[in-house]
Amino acid sequence: MNRTIAVAVLCAILGAVVGGGISRAMARRHQQTHAVMWLAQIHLQRLNQAAVPGACRDLGADVDSLNHLQRELIEAFPLAYRQDGEFRVRADALATALHAAAAPAADCTAAVRAVTSVRDACDACHREYR
Repeated sequence: MNRTIAVAVLCAILGAVVGGGISRAMARRHQQTHAVMWLAQIHLQRLNQAAVPGACRDLGADVDSLNHLQRELIEAFPLAYRQDGEFRVRADALATALHAAAAPAADCTAAVRAVTSVRDACDACHREYR
């Protein structure tokens, strides 16, 4: 009986150690992906703040950062971009929206539309892949 309990405890400890190691390895493997998404979220929030109706400011710096991060997303998910047509459509839609947002806005309404287009491209991908 004592031996059975000792074996069960040993198996539980061994399972916890192995499970923890696997969990840490998976987290390390996806670090770039998570980091890119967090940075994209920060720049999208700044872009939203830049395009407040009646108080718009230049979108350039945040659009440039999001363009860079869009390219990083393709680097972070190279297999998905090559093999998953839906992912490629979503990534390309984001690139198109960012390209349009990079053009100087004629007025605040145009800036708001550009930011909405970028946000919609992000949301469409998240609905599909989150």
